[in-house]
Amino acid sequence: MGVELSTEAVSLAICVFCGASQGDSPVYTEAGYQLGKQLGSRFHRLIYGAGGVGVMGAVARGAAEYGAKIVGVIPSFLREREMGDDIPPQEIIITTNLAHRKTTMMNLADGFIGLPGGYGTMDEMFEVISMSALGVERRPVVLVNTNGFWDLFLELVDELGKRRFLPEDKYFIVVDDPAEAIDRIEFARDAR
Repeated sequence: MGVELSTEAVSLAICVFCGASQGDSPVYTEAGYQLGKQLGSRFHRLIYGAGGVGVMGAVARGAAEYGAKIVGVIPSFLREREMGDDIPPQEIIITTNLAHRKTTMMNLADGFIGLPGGYGTMDEMFEVISMSALGVERRPVVLVNTNGFWDLFLELVDELGKRRFLPEDKYFIVVDDPAEAIDRIEFARDAR
């Protein structure tokens, strides 16, 4: 009698860092929605900041509409401020502060995707890239370069490398398409 192998896809918990703002173009929220759609249609879980507006809200709506399980992680002070936001059904984890929120999200994730956002997004992405570069964590990190959003960051990374403050290996991948971001994280999982 042979061993029966499951054909069901292995679900990943993918943490998405992105802005609660929609930015200066609808392409950012569209990319967020498309990323959420890809997460749901591929049976992955969304780990995100529990917001209902901007790019963050678009990711959550796309994920929910395509059946993804969603875990929102939010500090209590933001939860109180955002109680009126329209968010899809999800498990909510309330943390004591922003640092605890970030740690919780990172502990739940199999991989990370950075979409456009502001200070919080930059902080979150820098930390996961730094952890990877230091060898603390080696989970895939993918930046979705929608409308050239990450171009200035990439120029900064190149300059820091020229000045020998950064290693040659970037410890992150840059793609233009949300679907390719998921492909890269799935590929990293399959390569283990």
